[in-house]
Amino acid sequence: MKRALIIVLVLVLLVGGIAAYYFLAPKPPEKVELTLFTKAGLWADFVRDSGAIERFKERMLKERNLEVEVKILTAPHKGYHEKLIATLAAGTVLDVFWVRPDMIPDMVEAGYLLDLTPYVEKWDEWGKFYEANKEMVTYNGKVYAVPNDAAIVMIYYRKDIFKKVGLPVPWQPKTWEDVLEAARIIKEKVPEVKAPLSPYYGGEIQIPIYSAGGTIYDPADGKFIVKSEEILFLFKVYYDAFYTYEVTPRELILEKWDTRKLFQEGKLAIMVDGTWCYSEKWGPGMAYEIPNREEVVGYAYIPGSGTPGAPDYVVAIRDYSWAIGANSKHPDLAFELLKELVKPDIMADWGYKTSHLVARSDAVIGDYAKDEFLKWNTEAMEKYGVAKPLALGARKYLSLLKETVEKELITAGKTPEECMEAFAAAVTKELGADAVKEKP
Repeated sequence: MKRALIIVLVLVLLVGGIAAYYFLAPKPPEKVELTLFTKAGLWADFVRDSGAIERFKERMLKERNLEVEVKILTAPHKGYHEKLIATLAAGTVLDVFWVRPDMIPDMVEAGYLLDLTPYVEKWDEWGKFYEANKEMVTYNGKVYAVPNDAAIVMIYYRKDIFKKVGLPVPWQPKTWEDVLEAARIIKEKVPEVKAPLSPYYGGEIQIPIYSAGGTIYDPADGKFIVKSEEILFLFKVYYDAFYTYEVTPRELILEKWDTRKLFQEGKLAIMVDGTWCYSEKWGPGMAYEIPNREEVVGYAYIPGSGTPGAPDYVVAIRDYSWAIGANSKHPDLAFELLKELVKPDIMADWGYKTSHLVARSDAVIGDYAKDEFLKWNTEAMEKYGVAKPLALGARKYLSLLKETVEKELITAGKTPEECMEAFAAAVTKELGADAVKEKP
């Protein structure tokens, strides 16, 4: 009897020990793969070298016992968004990808983007992102991406040319007339400058509308504005640059002159362009390097129109963001990766190395915080930044605006009034009469 009890006890202890080992022993980590889609070259290299992916993988192993492999997929800078859309349309599941905010409405309607609202609402760092940048990724009241960086479009000018003709340095025009007058003086006194003024950057051609205190879209009724005093002001600014003052050669647009190179060579004196040019184009080691950049390159806010109710200055905000695919099999993990990619130290390092601006206030740190150009741009974005509306049809509206400027005004030489009529007709035809309105 005793022997039987001992055997039973041993068996119970043995089974209990095996069970305890099974339940208490560390389990091998589960393996998961995520895909990250971004631009090739500078962008992908930075992600690989930043440490964000390694930090994410270590955290997931520690917190969730997951061994996560992040597979980086890339597409060339030129045509990136076309490749992104084609990849998603083909049914490829992408977990995290780099997206331009103005693409968001179309991508939401196509069912490509995950609604991140439930994630950011529980994320204590969301409040540290600048409101303007958060608005740029919010469509119909829902958040579909997290800003990674920002940039502004402002005025660059050649200090050496300004000093040569007696214009003030530093220079800050108060109206567009000041810009045109400076270009006129340069044309008169330094005729070897091929283009005194490049009056717009193609991706933000609408800026003079903002200068006059106008907008292109009314969220109250969801309609695009096709006729207004502010839109007419835009056509007048460009007409004056190409025809009244003749400070911008029509060939600059018609022949697609390389304005960044002309500026480097001192053959273009004033240009509207983005933050990124300072480092990506004219910085040390870049294709169009300006060796004494700080002494040569000046920058200024874009002025208001000088009319009642118009702002003193404006700058147009642009940015890029990280989104999550609607068909991601691991959306929670994808958001954890996304959070690592936009940490303050990662964002500040990217901004400093590329002359892009940080999208959150607590990322103004380290070398970024010491850089005078970046500090000026960040303050300009906070004080005077205006962003394109995130509305379905906005990309088509702006494409037609650019087309009108280049075909009707620059090529055909039509008056501002004629151009506005042509523009209104084109947008009404494309978007429908119910989607547009005139502003009294």
